[in-house]
Amino acid sequence: MATATELESFVSSVTCPPDFDSFWEGVLAELKDIPLEPEITPVPLRSTPDVNVYEVHYLSMGSIRIAGWYCIPAKGFGPFPTLIEFPGYKSEPSLPRAWVQRGVATLSVAVRGKLRSHEDFNPGYPGLLVSGIDSPDTYAYRGVISDCSRGIDFLLTRPEVDKERIFAHGASQGGGLTLISTALRSEIKGGASGCPFLCALPDSPGMALTYPYNELNCYLRAYPDRREQVLTVLSYFDAVNFASRISCPMSIGIPLEDTICPPETQYAAYRNLAGPKEVWLIPNAAHGTPAEYLDMENAWLQKIMGLNTAA
Repeated sequence: MATATELESFVSSVTCPPDFDSFWEGVLAELKDIPLEPEITPVPLRSTPDVNVYEVHYLSMGSIRIAGWYCIPAKGFGPFPTLIEFPGYKSEPSLPRAWVQRGVATLSVAVRGKLRSHEDFNPGYPGLLVSGIDSPDTYAYRGVISDCSRGIDFLLTRPEVDKERIFAHGASQGGGLTLISTALRSEIKGGASGCPFLCALPDSPGMALTYPYNELNCYLRAYPDRREQVLTVLSYFDAVNFASRISCPMSIGIPLEDTICPPETQYAAYRNLAGPKEVWLIPNAAHGTPAEYLDMENAWLQKIMGLNTAA
């Protein structure tokens, strides 16, 4: 189990490329030139008397059509505070109806590689972490992160969304994407990141005990001459570099027995956060979101959204 002292003493080898900001400014500029073409379709079988559920679609990088679940309160017209949720590495997006009971609209994004976009992009598992890794311009996560950003663009088209109260959360890959998306999109006013993936990418493959980080180990064993090139590409997608660009409230929950996303690497992202922040070190917990984390995340999100915490 990692200790607080070990987390504090860990020094990441992450470097930030000099054109980091201009690279991402270019990505966002490219996205602006792609028509969003949003579609929203009611799903009565998944709706309840309190929650209207919709399947949504929109265009993202490479004109790939991205799907998501969108849930809004059945009563009232808003504008509602809104929570965008990003998915894990292997998992499909959840149907986030619980928050709607608190008067919060929710969007759960199915980034490329999930079932609904398999015809256009399907790197498999393992596969995503090394797909297109020869260049930052071709790396798969350039598209995945774009899909998350376009989720914000979708929310900005919706009249029932309070544009000043958009928040983000997710766990594992979703936790990393929460940090990255919050750094890129000022419309996100705060968030919660659970056991974040994509942190300290030069260090994580040598510390983790399993996949997905083992994808990088396998790739570099096959192509040892590409190590420096790979590390350079990964530096553009490392949540540690994004964290220093986050000034809104953010929490990170770290399971201290996480063998998939090493706790030290998660803490490196927390340490770099520039705004109000909280960290929850969860003993006797492996990778995932144990009940105590979910309780803390719910309370944190309700607080930063300005909701009644007794709800």
